[in-house]
Amino acid sequence: MQQPEADSEIEEEHLLNFVVNSLDEELAIDLGDDVKVTTETLYEVLAGASAGGTSINHVCETTGDSPHANTVRGHLTEQF
Repeated sequence: MQQPEADSEIEEEHLLNFVVNSLDEELAIDLGDDVKVTTETLYEVLAGASAGGTSINHVCETTGDSPHANTVRGHLTEQF
């Protein structure tokens, strides 16, 4: 009986989750209590722009549930 071969492809979603979780663990962002966007969302937009070789604007415009690009840039600028 043959053993099934492991799937060697990394799914895009798994890679994004790994990057976002790693960033969240190593570079925690204090957004305050009244902020509606999450750290995870900020890192998803940032990782998506980086991986796609595009801009934060493009990711925010083409992803339905992303916050406005100015919101993302504003929070990242404040923290870093």
